[in-house]
Amino acid sequence: MDFISWEQQSAELFADAQGYLKTLERHLVKPSRFDNALLFNISIMCFEKLYASLLSHYGTEPEHHTPWAMFKEAKVYDDGLNESMAENAKFIQKFESICTFDSKGYTTPDNEQLDRIINGLIEVRDYMKEKIISTV
Repeated sequence: MDFISWEQQSAELFADAQGYLKTLERHLVKPSRFDNALLFNISIMCFEKLYASLLSHYGTEPEHHTPWAMFKEAKVYDDGLNESMAENAKFIQKFESICTFDSKGYTTPDNEQLDRIINGLIEVRDYMKEKIISTV
């Protein structure tokens, strides 16, 4: 079994995130043929790949999968993550209802909320880009 380095894992996860983000960025320019529920799910996958990439950059893997938990874990290693990024993680998590005891369930962001999420992901990607790519 071949093992890859932390740097290679980080770069591969980042490349996956950029693939998801490409679809989301196009939606900001021209409305997507995909509905908001699918675009939100793509956003979640992008978020997870971005933060898993950052954690791999620091030689660790995420212990949690929710947006806010992943952000807090990454913040331990990277003090460049800012308040805007924290707010985006909290905002994304508002639409999930994993392991909840209330009846709220999952909700789908409207167009404006989805644009906010996508722009937040772009901010995180832009912050991470030089850090991740420069190590490969």
